[in-house]
Amino acid sequence: MDRRTFLSATTVAAAVPLVSVRSAVQSSPAAKPTQLDKIAEAAANNRRPLNFDSRRFSGPAYDWLMERGSAAQAFLVGEEHGIAENPKLAAQLFTDLSRIGYRHLAIETSPPMAAALAQSVAKSGIAGVKDLVTTPESRVAFLGMREEAELLVAAHKAVGGSPGWLWGTDYDVAADRFLIRTLKSKPKPQAASRALAKLEAASSASWSRYDETHNPQFIFSFAGDPILVQAVQHAWPDADAESKLILETLGATLAINQLWTQGRGYESNLARSHLLRSNFLHYWRAKQRRDPKSRLFMKMGGSHMVCGVNMSDVVDLGTLVPELVSEQGGTAFQMLVLPGPGTKTANLDPTKFLYVPGNRDEYGAGMEIFDKAVLPSGFTLFETAPLRPLASSSGNVPLPLWRIIHGFDAILVLTCSTPSSNI
Repeated sequence: MDRRTFLSATTVAAAVPLVSVRSAVQSSPAAKPTQLDKIAEAAANNRRPLNFDSRRFSGPAYDWLMERGSAAQAFLVGEEHGIAENPKLAAQLFTDLSRIGYRHLAIETSPPMAAALAQSVAKSGIAGVKDLVTTPESRVAFLGMREEAELLVAAHKAVGGSPGWLWGTDYDVAADRFLIRTLKSKPKPQAASRALAKLEAASSASWSRYDETHNPQFIFSFAGDPILVQAVQHAWPDADAESKLILETLGATLAINQLWTQGRGYESNLARSHLLRSNFLHYWRAKQRRDPKSRLFMKMGGSHMVCGVNMSDVVDLGTLVPELVSEQGGTAFQMLVLPGPGTKTANLDPTKFLYVPGNRDEYGAGMEIFDKAVLPSGFTLFETAPLRPLASSSGNVPLPLWRIIHGFDAILVLTCSTPSSNI
């Protein structure tokens, strides 16, 4: 894998926390500054260097993140997926914040596979995760990247493997055969066994077509019919809690992706947001019963973690979580992590289930102001609160930039970042 070499930020370790400079995008000395010019200048005046020596993060930005995390009850990291350095940062932050009560890590996977991952980590660490996620029947989204697996191992260690440390709030992408096998092991009515056999046959047939063609349309989570799951649920009304959760996950996954393949993208995104919220609330309520003072660390795609209507035009966890925390008298801190300008991220090749370097997502119009204001070396953290008075909705601020400024408390640009590696 052609990985870019990123610069160590040790040369800016002595820099002052806030560096005042003129806007990198100002039109000309004689031109009247535009609204975007003013936002760009404010961004440059409210930036902090984050140092990384390939082993540990430090510097003014890290100190500020620890301060914000210590003051908050929930720390939400929205990301562009596939950046090697971001799970490393998350692992260090979670470990350091665990000393003041952070006990839970929420990630973008399904509840049943989160449980399987937690068991694998407890059993044999990184080797256990690798064995689980490289087996074709039990692949887990994003955990095919080594750095993501290492984050789970670090989080497990930080909390001493305490129960409920790992939360999975999403649907399932590629582990239906693993989940169906779990269902087969449970005692059930004959009618449920027959219905489950039909579900298994459909899954096996679809995956066989995938193995023959390597065409992603035959991945069962996108090709399956939710009616098959509903038949099992109907025939097994008194299923145990684990089986009910698996069936709910399989049914929701197929229904959400069926909408997507039918070209009903908004409805699919809306249904997925409802599932994310439902799954999250299951964990949240359990936490409130057992350990209400424990704190939460979340790491998911940026669209899930932004406050307000997200990039898929629905309301997601980035709005729900701050509201729940606020009801308890606390606050949430939300940060967007982006790769550096001109870099690549690890993107899934669904024909092989391997990650390969690909172009980064620019996150929309106006976001280039952060790329142009990064510090000359190392990583750069921008605080967004000072930018908000300048980013009024009545002005000419592009919607993507407006959404980011008002939906996150900080933007971290990992200049010279590298793509994540396969586990």
